[in-house]
Amino acid sequence: MLVIGLGMPTFLRTYRGEVVRSETSLLRSTIQHARYQAIVRQHAMSLNMDFAQQAYWIEMPDIVETNMVLQVLSLSTNALAFADGTVPETTLMTDDLSTNAVVVALPTSTRHEMVSPARLVQLEGTDGVVTASGTATVTFYPNGACQGGVITLGGDGNDTVAIDLDPLTSLSKLLPSASMR
Repeated sequence: MLVIGLGMPTFLRTYRGEVVRSETSLLRSTIQHARYQAIVRQHAMSLNMDFAQQAYWIEMPDIVETNMVLQVLSLSTNALAFADGTVPETTLMTDDLSTNAVVVALPTSTRHEMVSPARLVQLEGTDGVVTASGTATVTFYPNGACQGGVITLGGDGNDTVAIDLDPLTSLSKLLPSASMR
């Protein structure tokens, strides 16, 4: 029993550090995915972070989703969508390209909730504006650029790690601001 009691604090510290590292890695992968989607789709993509709910997700701004999570993107205009929730006839659209429409199926949810003890702490934009409550957004553009900024994640105590987003390339790098045990 004494050995278990002595080893438990070390185990918990290691576990908590691994959770924060894992969540940091997953967020960096999501950032890379948002950049990739913006380039491939040739449409801006948004990474939204909800600090109250401790969650983040990717979405295409200015596009209305239907109940079936189908979106109709027009090749000749910015965007067309069925806002009333009706489902378009996909067989006609996918077989006949003369309608200038493509049906794109998106996942029902790209939302990720942070695993405790990891948490979203803040987003500091390149303009110096710091958001630590509510919802913040980083936009990724079709040319590979983004709004840029620093996303800070935290764990228990003062352990934090920051993800720096380069505004020209949208590439991320880690800026450890405290030791991760």
